[in-house]
Amino acid sequence: MGNRFTHGSSRNVIAENHEVLDMGISGLFALLVMLLGYIKPAKLTPLHPICDIRVLDKYIREAKDAADSTKQCEEACTLPGNFTLPKTNVNYREWETKDSGTKAEEVQTGLKLLAVAVQKAQNMTANSNMLYLIERSYSNIRSITQMVRSLSTPDILNRERELQTTFNTRTLRTIFHAYLNFLQGKVRLFFLDTEACNLATS
Repeated sequence: MGNRFTHGSSRNVIAENHEVLDMGISGLFALLVMLLGYIKPAKLTPLHPICDIRVLDKYIREAKDAADSTKQCEEACTLPGNFTLPKTNVNYREWETKDSGTKAEEVQTGLKLLAVAVQKAQNMTANSNMLYLIERSYSNIRSITQMVRSLSTPDILNRERELQTTFNTRTLRTIFHAYLNFLQGKVRLFFLDTEACNLATS
C-alpha cells in the first residue's frame, strides 16, 4: 500500500514538474520574442556624424609624415602615367559664400580624385616603404570620406561636383603633398563649418 502511494505521488510530482518546465520554456520564449521586437539590427543604425576636429587632425599628421618621407625620394617616387589631383589652394572669401552642400560636393570630389590616384600608385609601386605609406594613406582617405559623408545631407551623398581646378603629376611626392594640403585646406574648413555639423545632428 505504502509503495503504491509513493509511486502515485512520484508520478504526480513528475507531471507537475513537466508542467512547470513547459511554462518556463514558454515564458522564456515569450520574453525573447518581446526583447527581439525592441532590438533593431545594428546595420540600420545611422552613421553618427564626427565633428571632433581632433580626429581629422590625426589624419593630417599622418599625411604630413607621408609627405615628409618623400623628401629624399627620387626614382621610387616617379611613376608611369599621369595622376589627376585636385588643386589645393583655397579662396577663403569665396569658400565662405558657398552653402554646406556645395562644400561637401567639392570635398567629396577632391577626396575621390586623391583616392583614385593613391590606389593607382599602389598598383605601380614595388618599394616596400613607399607601399606602406600608400596603403595607409588610402585607408585614411576612405575613413575621411566616410566622415564627410556622415556630415552630408542625404540628397548630396552621391553627388559629385566637377572640379575645374585639377592638375596632373607623375610623382608620389606631389600626390602626398596634394593630399596633405587638401586635408589642411578644404577638408579642415568643412569640418570647422558649424553649419555642416548642425545639419548632420538636427
